[in-house]
Amino acid sequence: MNLGIFLSPGDSLTKQNQSGQLDRLVKYYLSVYAKHFDRIHLFSYGDSGQSFALPKNLTLIPKPGLIPNYLYQLILPFLHREIIRTIDVFRVFQAPGGLPALTSKILFKKPYVISNNYDYVRFAQVENRPFLANLLKLIVPLILKHAGKIINPKIIPNGVDPLVFTPNRIKQEQYLILSIGRLVRQKNYELLIKTVSSSRFKNKIKLIIIGKGPLQEQLLTLAEKLKVNLQIISNVEYAQLVSWYQKATVFALTSRVEGQSKVLLEAMSCACACLTADFIGNMTENNVTGLIGANFRQLARQLDRLLSDPDLNRTLGRQARRLVVKQFDLKKMVQKEIKLLQS
Repeated sequence: MNLGIFLSPGDSLTKQNQSGQLDRLVKYYLSVYAKHFDRIHLFSYGDSGQSFALPKNLTLIPKPGLIPNYLYQLILPFLHREIIRTIDVFRVFQAPGGLPALTSKILFKKPYVISNNYDYVRFAQVENRPFLANLLKLIVPLILKHAGKIINPKIIPNGVDPLVFTPNRIKQEQYLILSIGRLVRQKNYELLIKTVSSSRFKNKIKLIIIGKGPLQEQLLTLAEKLKVNLQIISNVEYAQLVSWYQKATVFALTSRVEGQSKVLLEAMSCACACLTADFIGNMTENNVTGLIGANFRQLARQLDRLLSDPDLNRTLGRQARRLVVKQFDLKKMVQKEIKLLQS
């Protein structure tokens, strides 16, 4: 049985490598797929002239360099029709990347399995991209309608490897607050900075954000204005994230909107006490596996509880890890996905 993989629009292994996520993709997905399928073809929106350490039975199909991504989505099935004819089923990682799969279904009767983990229209609206939001309103329902199977968090949730993301309280640095993600409006780091500035431990807190994005200077300026000790670190390798979670006294996620956040699962797996905004898709339960606040004043009070009560901090962390081990083990999730693809 042969598998085809469509990455999200604009995504590539080069981008995955730059963001520190390539190791995760290869170790937990591509290498496991390779054991269950005869041939795999991965269609990328870049990577021309690049080489990566990939399974022997996986072929990377790069995008020709000069073709815009939106156009490539439309013509991909025609450019690679001979390869597509050999594929039995397609895996589409996110619904907006499903146009080539939809075309392959119509032209070549090839089924596809697709993830639908986010409110894609809402994400585009939050980022002030109205044209994209309206476009997604049109195409995503059509793509989902023709999918053979749809993966959502209720069927197969995101996962994390609890044998890798493990607790280590000895490494913990008192008053270190950690957050990880792109520096964009959706992540709402302004709310996190205001939260820290309202904490009674403000002068002791070191806030670390790991990520890149267009709002970096704006966030640093706000932190300086509010006298918050903020350090922004460019993306680190996936394997190196573990030590950051272990160092943190609190992991914070104050997004406007989320899907099912992988970084939140990773922090929970490391038994890190988690502080989150009240967004849809939040896996934490208030006062059980984390603390939740609706605005910066509530979040600041919750943050102070976590910083002033070590027993509460440890208890929430332990209960969060217990939940991850029970329900979000990545290796088990990928095995479920493979069975779904083979069916």
